[in-house]
Amino acid sequence: MNQPETNSAATHHPRGIGKKIALICAVSSGTCGFLTLGAALWAWETYGTHVYTASLGATTFFFVTAAIVLYEMSRRKPILPQKERFESTD
Repeated sequence: MNQPETNSAATHHPRGIGKKIALICAVSSGTCGFLTLGAALWAWETYGTHVYTASLGATTFFFVTAAIVLYEMSRRKPILPQKERFESTD
């Protein structure tokens, strides 16, 4: 049985410029989160439990959560079904 694709262009509004910018920022924030995670792991191996490690861990948490929020902001809105107009029969 063929089911309609739930993420197709026919069921969602196109992304506006603000949503495109949010998506670009989400990708760059995710990249920064990945890089700071690597730096945090390196600092943990090099310095152990030091202020640098804790700071890089908090920075990683910030970038990853910012990427999640920005991605959710960039998602396209679904097209809602049209409401039927009921006319009174007075």
